[in-house]
Amino acid sequence: GMQLPAYQVKLKPLITQDFTSKPKKLKVLEEVKAYGLIGHPKPILEEFPITYSYLQRSHLRQVNNLLRDSFWAGIDVSDTLEFPQYTIIALYRRMVIGCAFMTPEGYILYIVVHPDWRGAGIASFMLYHLTQIAITDVTLHVSANNDAMILYQQFGFKLEQYILDFYARYYPDDGKHCMNAFYMRLRK
Repeated sequence: GMQLPAYQVKLKPLITQDFTSKPKKLKVLEEVKAYGLIGHPKPILEEFPITYSYLQRSHLRQVNNLLRDSFWAGIDVSDTLEFPQYTIIALYRRMVIGCAFMTPEGYILYIVVHPDWRGAGIASFMLYHLTQIAITDVTLHVSANNDAMILYQQFGFKLEQYILDFYARYYPDDGKHCMNAFYMRLRK
């Protein structure tokens, strides 16, 4: 592959914290806590934000597991530690609930949110972050039947190509996966 210069600037690991989004998983956790505090007129809830940070080595095992569960076996993103500024990890406390990766050339490798945490704008924030730091056009492949298409179109990504059997070398031929992909571009 391409040799990239080691990233010189020491990145602060924290990108931002979100105290307002309430994914359904978080609502359930809060209800469970509140239920445990019967007798309190107003339950005292400790609120934890959704934290966004760059990929760190300590996240790798959880991140790889999330990607493998969401896409296909054998994914390993440890090489992206070489350019952490193109990564974003969503955490609830110490649990990885989402992640997104882009190459320095602006190609989005993966973007995923754990099923329990979807619908709260986590993918949107991660995608927004990556599109903001990209200096070139941003491109990606997406499975032809993936709901994420809608998100990409809302961000201004345009369809450039329909590719038959793009995912054939990744997914088992079990009839559960769409093998065809759209190649999409966001012009900068």
